Amino acid sequence: MGLTAQDNAYAERINRTINEEYLNYWKPQHFQQIQRYVKKAVDNYNNKRAHKSLGYLTPIQFEPKWTMYGLKQRPLMTIFDNEINVYNEEITKL
Repeated sequence: MGLTAQDNAYAERINRTINEEYLNYWKPQHFQQIQRYVKKAVDNYNNKRAHKSLGYLTPIQFEPKWTMYGLKQRPLMTIFDNEINVYNEEITKL
């Protein structure tokens, strides 16, 4: 757990996505199904699903593009400083 709600925001968002967009649709009946479906959902989310905030790339496609930029060349994104929200430009297509 983080020190503030903002620290946990990204984890909470992916938990909600997995629950609402995957598990509610598949309706697992027992724990083994939940384990299997969560793995399937995470694989789909990371490898197949394009994300608007990543310039319509999957996280797997986005990561190497992100790391090839130097720190000052990277696109800006929303960050939190544990006191106030600091908003920067949204990530654009790479």
